[in-house]
Amino acid sequence: MKFAEKYTKLYDEIAEESFEKWGYYYPPKTWDELNAWDTKSFEKYLKDKVDGVKKTKSYVSLLKSVNDFGFYVTFQKCDYRLLNNVLYHTSRHNLLNKGILASGTDHCNVIFNALNSFSCNDFEIIDSFLPKELPLSKGTYYTEISVNLLKVLYYKQFDLKDEALQKADKFLLKKNTAWEKYVVLYFKALINKNDIDASNSLIELCKAYQKMNQSVSKLHNKLAKCFASEIHGLYRLAKVIDEDVFDKITRPKHHCFSEEFELWQKKNDFPKGKLFYEYPEKMDYMNKILEAELPTVALHNPYPKKKALYKDVDKFLTDLTDNANK
Repeated sequence: MKFAEKYTKLYDEIAEESFEKWGYYYPPKTWDELNAWDTKSFEKYLKDKVDGVKKTKSYVSLLKSVNDFGFYVTFQKCDYRLLNNVLYHTSRHNLLNKGILASGTDHCNVIFNALNSFSCNDFEIIDSFLPKELPLSKGTYYTEISVNLLKVLYYKQFDLKDEALQKADKFLLKKNTAWEKYVVLYFKALINKNDIDASNSLIELCKAYQKMNQSVSKLHNKLAKCFASEIHGLYRLAKVIDEDVFDKITRPKHHCFSEEFELWQKKNDFPKGKLFYEYPEKMDYMNKILEAELPTVALHNPYPKKKALYKDVDKFLTDLTDNANK
């Protein structure tokens, strides 16, 4: 991993900056620090939570320190199997968090997190977070456009292809960021079975990834730019959609895209990741949440005077709670 040394160095800088400013290391640098941080959150906010949806929401929202720490451990060891599992663990957690938070949108707002799931071959999440029965998204942002194209590809809903492509072409006439533009162009390339355009989109996405702001912290933004798991997810999606096209796509040569990780994937037959960390017994409810059957996202109209459909976060949270308690 060429970027591993850079990642761990930046991670150490963030932790040291935290210590100088607040007197503690965050994100944690050792397993002991991680356990201490989680225990503090548990004792202060979770210990006395009564079973129910509030408990589920609190656990998902608060016990996230391992999501930072997991990559730190992985890049120190340069272990691709561990990386695959960390990607699975963190993407599942982040998607659950998306599922329970109101966003003022429909199902489209999970697309960025879904790409992380694809990078560890967890395509099962599509059926839960972007279910076939939901209509095409009505929005005009790149997330809506991309989700519509993805559903056409994944579910082979070719009767919706023309409408989805028309919306995409209309979107591409606007002034967009490079990331937004080339994500949409990549999905279009897969629909058109154009490996040349797909390859070009991936390298342009690597460049665009370096200009994105993924955090309010400058150091965290630098950290995010070291490894573009979302672009690995887009690349790997092609294998599920059309293996012939996938075999022809040229992988991008860029420092944020790991050629070694992709070679490991191929050698190991593209394994689906697993949970890489088990919470201690007193926090076992978090294990149950992560291991629970994924709820299916539903839409509803809470505002009768509007025609727009929104993600039903209350139903998702209730279903997740029920599944965790089975």
